[in-house]
Amino acid sequence: MSRREWTLIFNCGHEGCTERATYRYPTRRDLVSSYESKNYSNGRWRCVRHTRPNEVLGIDNLATCHETVLEERSYGKFWGNSGFIHGPGFKAFADDFPPGTKIIVRAEVVLPDARKSGSVAS
Repeated sequence: MSRREWTLIFNCGHEGCTERATYRYPTRRDLVSSYESKNYSNGRWRCVRHTRPNEVLGIDNLATCHETVLEERSYGKFWGNSGFIHGPGFKAFADDFPPGTKIIVRAEVVLPDARKSGSVAS
């Protein structure tokens, strides 16, 4: 017989939002002492649409951009708090670049042309 899993589910506290978060714990003690249990109860959890709306791509927000600058500290070079940064299609080691180097990551949504797809009534 498999062990029981303890589940904690939160609904987004923003009025009308139906997003949910599910957290699973191996023991009840882990659930009760979890960060989520202490900080997200009573409607305090918010989905990414309501905590960082400028990062969510959609019809009203077709592009976003994030810039990270390489810093040299006494114990090494870092992009933010890591010596290695990666994302879809790229990887970069901080030691390979001089301090002050910027990584600019852009994401853009390109919608299909309605005339080509035939979705516009003639």
